[in-house]
Amino acid sequence: MTTTLAEQAVTDFVREWSTAEERGEHRALDDLLAKDFVGVGPQGFVRSREEWLARYSTGTVRNTSFEVSDLRIRSYGETAVVVAAQTQQSVNGDADASGAFRFTLIVVRQDGRLRLAGLHLSPNAVPAGG
Repeated sequence: MTTTLAEQAVTDFVREWSTAEERGEHRALDDLLAKDFVGVGPQGFVRSREEWLARYSTGTVRNTSFEVSDLRIRSYGETAVVVAAQTQQSVNGDADASGAFRFTLIVVRQDGRLRLAGLHLSPNAVPAGG
């Protein structure tokens, strides 16, 4: 029997994931990411699960804020697609990685719990004339 992921469960999962991202908690993220997770960054780079986790375990990426808002959740059985807004204050190595973004998350039920299978991040477009 296939069930549909509940919107509140997905919202709670996204909140848990964003807190782990903000704090750079690679051990928590290790538990939240699917084994075959793939992340696409705002400049088009593709990172495997191991590469995504290494950003924090090595201390390369450091966040001082990581805010998620405007969640739009669509469920398809054991999978949910989340489109949301995200802002962050952070550094990647010596470079400022702060900004405002839109992302798409793919959340799946795997081994009885929710996991993040994929993420695609895009920078917000600069408004015309701005």
